[in-house]
Amino acid sequence: MMSSKDAPNSLHDIFPDAGSSSTQSSYLTHITSLSLPQILQEPATLASEASFLTSELTNLCHSQYKTFLSLHTASTALSSSFSSFSTSLSALIDAVPLLEAQCTAFAQETRELRKERRNVTTVLEQHEKLLDILEIPQLIDTCVKNGYYQEALDLSAHTTALVKRFPNVPIIRSVEAEVAGSINQMHSQLLQLLQEPAKLPSLLKAVNFLRRMGVLDEEELALAFLTSRGAYMQGLFEAIERERTMDVSRFLKKWIDLWREGVYDVVTQFTSIFLERPAPTSSSTLPPDLRPFLTAFTHTLVQQLLQVLSRTVPQITDSPALSSLLTQLSYCSSSFARIGLDFRALFPPIFEKAVLENFKTGIEDACGKLNGALEKAQGSKRGTAVKLPSTWFVVQDAVMDPPRVPLASADGASAFIPSSVLTSYPPLALLTNALLTTLNSLRLLAPVSLMPQLLAFLDQRLDETSTILLGYLQSCISRPRRSFDMNDSNEATEREKAIILAVARAWVYVVRFVRRGLVEGVYGKNLGDAEATVVRRDGRKSVDWSEWEAWLRSVGETDLLRYMNLLTKVNGAVKGEEVEAINGVENGSSGDSGRPSAENT
Repeated sequence: MMSSKDAPNSLHDIFPDAGSSSTQSSYLTHITSLSLPQILQEPATLASEASFLTSELTNLCHSQYKTFLSLHTASTALSSSFSSFSTSLSALIDAVPLLEAQCTAFAQETRELRKERRNVTTVLEQHEKLLDILEIPQLIDTCVKNGYYQEALDLSAHTTALVKRFPNVPIIRSVEAEVAGSINQMHSQLLQLLQEPAKLPSLLKAVNFLRRMGVLDEEELALAFLTSRGAYMQGLFEAIERERTMDVSRFLKKWIDLWREGVYDVVTQFTSIFLERPAPTSSSTLPPDLRPFLTAFTHTLVQQLLQVLSRTVPQITDSPALSSLLTQLSYCSSSFARIGLDFRALFPPIFEKAVLENFKTGIEDACGKLNGALEKAQGSKRGTAVKLPSTWFVVQDAVMDPPRVPLASADGASAFIPSSVLTSYPPLALLTNALLTTLNSLRLLAPVSLMPQLLAFLDQRLDETSTILLGYLQSCISRPRRSFDMNDSNEATEREKAIILAVARAWVYVVRFVRRGLVEGVYGKNLGDAEATVVRRDGRKSVDWSEWEAWLRSVGETDLLRYMNLLTKVNGAVKGEEVEAINGVENGSSGDSGRPSAENT
């Protein structure tokens, strides 16, 4: 049990550390003044106040949390800044001696820079003049790009004067090098202008600038001009090259127009720029002769024209197109003849070759079809029977009484109109139409020098067809079990024989009609005179009728044989008394007098 001496006198004795603050001391004084019931209620009161303060603090934290966070961030940053500042301050204190040493060194180097500063001051005072010099290359480049060649040449001359005045200044030499590059670009640009579509004034201006530049002499400049214009023309030709596969004739016409316009422009431009220049004032200097350059240039282009014609003209099978092309070329050559470039004599070999090939193709196609039909009807394959003419060579209406083609020829325009009787013999009618189509195409463009070759080729093809037809007719007469002679009374055999002889008569008519159509109708010459100029490879002068005459003699066809003898006698040109003799044959004076004479066309 505690004695009275040991009992505490007050709360300060119980809580000796409570007076360390004024708040605690005040609270202890307050609690000692309370009565016992109040003291017993004090814990509840303190708990209630603590709960209230906790709630208020919680509400404050919820409503002012941003402030607390900002305060925390600021305090943290401030603490870090103070630490960094302290470190930087220490580094600064350590660097002060080094700074002092550098300042001392700078002070020493300043003495050497004063001289350079004076130089820089001088440059600054001359800044505008130096800037003008340094801008010269840029100005020249701008002038060249915009086509101000006169200004560019003036600036180049100014640069040359500066180089002569200050030959040892590096900056002047540098400017000179840049100016030389721009002038080279100008030179290339002027040469490129010569390869573009341009008229005489523009080309003359470009050539004059090139002359002033002095890079090329007059001969080199003339050669560069012709080469550039030639390259421009080649570009035009290449641009239309794709039309060659579409329409050859249209392509060639357009190509010739471009060639004509291009060559004429180059000739006139070259003459105006180089050949018509005024003579130099100094008698010691004579201008070079540039005409050979123009001659060589035009010769090259003419050769190119001939090469294109040689490659393209044979591809044109349309005679009107060929005639139109030759007319176009004739007018072109006539216009160039006025400036001393006449090349009309170079065209005939090219067009003659094309005409000859087209004629050969037409004749071969026409005769080839009939030859094929005859070989098929003759039964060339083993075991195949001969196909009689009555079944395919004559229309059915004429089988019983085959019409005879008139042998006598009419005069005038009607002489070149085939007999309507040929319609009764479809194969011969088709052949005649095909041959006449070829001859009519030839009339549009008929080279006189080709007439002997054309007639020789026509005779050769007619000879081949004539041989095949004769063999077919002979096989029809001499086929087994159906042979006949002049005294055979079999009606079918006689009818077949009459058809065969009518076909032979029609063939003789077609041969003579086509040959006359070529010589007299197309060329307007006498057939007999034309045959005298024909030299075939086999040595013959005309169609060979010897085998036909022997065959006709064997079958007793005296009318046709007499007519062929008359043709042979007068070389195919039947006139005057021979016509009366043939008319006598037509009227049935000998041979098959029972046949009615056919009407003359």
